[in-house]
Amino acid sequence: MELVVDTNKIIATLLRSGKVRAIFYSGIKLVVLRYSIDKIILNEKLIKRFGKEFLKKAFEFFVLQNPNVILIDYSNISENNRKDAIEIANKFDPKNAPFIALALQLNIPIWTNDKKIIEYSLKSEKYLAFDTQAVEELIQGKNLEEIKQKLKERYLN
Repeated sequence: MELVVDTNKIIATLLRSGKVRAIFYSGIKLVVLRYSIDKIILNEKLIKRFGKEFLKKAFEFFVLQNPNVILIDYSNISENNRKDAIEIANKFDPKNAPFIALALQLNIPIWTNDKKIIEYSLKSEKYLAFDTQAVEELIQGKNLEEIKQKLKERYLN
């Protein structure tokens, strides 16, 4: 199993121990956009709170040195997938287009707790997005259709 990881999941891994960090070390392949690195390291609030050096070292330790993490440049995503992702993301939040483009490119789910990304994925079926609970269920070996049904119950009802 591989998952596209949104920036907030990486930040959660850097800042606290818990479920999210456990998933980072669970053995699942996690695909991260280099775009997320810049977004984290240049985040003014995080820099003020923790300092740029801390963020760089934490990112290096938890993400770059993790054998399960694969870094991808946005430029490696096809123009068609970028355009499709922009069209999709414009329906709810254009900032999510890079993650959707990567999910389309690799045909793998996005790991996020962004309600809009998950809801649209379930309604449109153009891509798939999982919250942390669904990822935990995947790791436990639960059936994918059952996980998707539970996601629909949580997000579409």
